[in-house]
Amino acid sequence: MTKNLCRLAKSVRLVGFSLLLIVLQAWGASPLGAVSQKEELEIGRMVHRQLAGQRVLFNDPLVDQYIRRIGNRVLKAAGPQSYPFHYYVIQSDGLNAFAVPGGYIYLHTETIISLQNEGQLAAILAHETAHITSRHFASRQEAGKTASIASLAGILAGALLAAGGGSGQNTAALGQALMLGSVGASMQAMLANSRADESEADRKGRDYMIKAGYNPRDMFGAFKIMNDLSYHLSSGMPNYLSTHPGLAARMASTFADQANKPPAPADLAYAAIRDRVLALSAQTLRARRMFQKRLETNPNDASAIHGLGLLAAREQSLTQANDLMEKALKLSPNNPEYLTDLGDLALRRRKISEAAAYYEKARAQGSNLASTLGLARAYELQGKSREAGGLYDKAVEMGGDDYPEALELAGRFFGQNGQMVKGHYLLSRYFGNVGQLKEAIFHCKTVAKDPAGQLYKRSCEQDIRDYEEIMKDSKKL
Repeated sequence: MTKNLCRLAKSVRLVGFSLLLIVLQAWGASPLGAVSQKEELEIGRMVHRQLAGQRVLFNDPLVDQYIRRIGNRVLKAAGPQSYPFHYYVIQSDGLNAFAVPGGYIYLHTETIISLQNEGQLAAILAHETAHITSRHFASRQEAGKTASIASLAGILAGALLAAGGGSGQNTAALGQALMLGSVGASMQAMLANSRADESEADRKGRDYMIKAGYNPRDMFGAFKIMNDLSYHLSSGMPNYLSTHPGLAARMASTFADQANKPPAPADLAYAAIRDRVLALSAQTLRARRMFQKRLETNPNDASAIHGLGLLAAREQSLTQANDLMEKALKLSPNNPEYLTDLGDLALRRRKISEAAAYYEKARAQGSNLASTLGLARAYELQGKSREAGGLYDKAVEMGGDDYPEALELAGRFFGQNGQMVKGHYLLSRYFGNVGQLKEAIFHCKTVAKDPAGQLYKRSCEQDIRDYEEIMKDSKKL
């Protein structure tokens, strides 16, 4: 991987997630040579570590599990790939979704709130998946030879300001303006090629979602929503239109046959996920007004009541939150999401036995990461170490590297219960996945030098090399 590629990938921590795709597009327009799949994978990993280190990921296990289920369904329709794909949600009120080389796809929380059903969400994920399977970031090299490294330097300079190199909102705005001015010519030179890429991603994405069992009308519906809302929802840069150019024209061509199809029926499962994201991520005043407006029409709207409970929990009104969540549960008995949230709330209220009971009921409806991890925590606090250890193992297996909190809680549990090597190994994975590489290296080295760490030694030694290379490149910025 060239030094320039390393530097650009590392600059994402300065740019911040909202500018990520512009940086990658500009990188694609520069004369840096061909990029291999191995290098794409390395870029993706580094970018994700930077995002995780910025704490911009929306880490809710119930939402994450839902998004990844849909993403993996689409990916299966796309056929075998050279590397695994990862689907994440980013906390942002901007309307956007984007793909990063190496199989990393990100949705903004506002996008989830704005869409109407699972098929529309699948359409966005299918489109982004197609960008990666088509290797658009790598293939853009030849078309962008007229762009200069100076343009990229302007982007980085603006990014430094936008990321807080000075003080106040004016400085951030100046940084974004500088970045846009520098990249303007490069982006203009790339525009036709970018629109061609978008059209290819439309066609492939449409095929993927149909093969996955979704209705193509939902791709038209998703793009219409993004097109209609992008003009006024996103206060920052970029929104969906700026990272996905020519959307209106593409809707009139690729999806013309779907424009007059009847709308999809109500999707209660998606509505519940959307309410959850709204309650946990949106401005509280906005979310409360939306839920209360629905309750004026239907006082027994369980999802709206539960959403108000999540809002109350965000505001530390735990008794009120408990009352609202219990009311929602009575309207929707045995709802595993509601039971899990009541368990989480009971833990916060230090009612451990009550929490365990809620988690056990939730898992009786079908095991999920949130209830499994919650019950592990409850059992640990009750002194049921054997049962807690088994559940922590299951939580790590279910969440993998995509849900670092499970790695952290399990690592600390095993370390405190005599399994030091296992604890250090899990903590090394946790810190690596949230971008705290010095801490990750410390735990990796502890594992590697322990005679009992043979099971994890090879993995840790490779991680140490990777982390040290990233840190070395980061110092060159």
